[in-house]
Amino acid sequence: MSYGTAHPEKSVVGGVFILGGLVLLGCAVTQLGATAADLVRANDQAAAGATTYAAECAKCHGQRGEGLASAPALMGPGALPVYPRNSGGSGDPGFIDGQQLQIEAQARPAGAAWRDPIRNAQDLYSYTSTHMPQSHAGELKPGDYWAVVNFLLAAQGATLPAGGIGPANASSIQIPRR
Repeated sequence: MSYGTAHPEKSVVGGVFILGGLVLLGCAVTQLGATAADLVRANDQAAAGATTYAAECAKCHGQRGEGLASAPALMGPGALPVYPRNSGGSGDPGFIDGQQLQIEAQARPAGAAWRDPIRNAQDLYSYTSTHMPQSHAGELKPGDYWAVVNFLLAAQGATLPAGGIGPANASSIQIPRR
């Protein structure tokens, strides 16, 4: 008896299960956060930032910056988006409407749980030094916040300027998008 001709729906269902399994396997091996090479490069360029990140940020954002629970990814593909991902008028978390975000920014009350766009190192520093670490926001030294900014951007593939990123040059250093 040949199942392929007598019961074609079984072969279709079997094919769907195999395809679904392959998709899940592909997702399971997709690296979230920074790769080992990204972390080595970032540690080489910003060792102080790696130390501060491990002590203050990794418990929420993960050792590779992959994001844990409700904490967003800080390193790797899709990390450090210009606009927060939980905003967007379509109901689709991946959809970003710049005009809608501008309207929300103008209408949001002071202290609302929403962040301004992060386009460059200064924006990242301003956000992290005001809001992070969440359990004791704003309590680190300015140098520690700058060290973490250097570490994150090096992990994202930025080539840090001589002397690193700081107040004098941060506005001119764009966030690398991967």
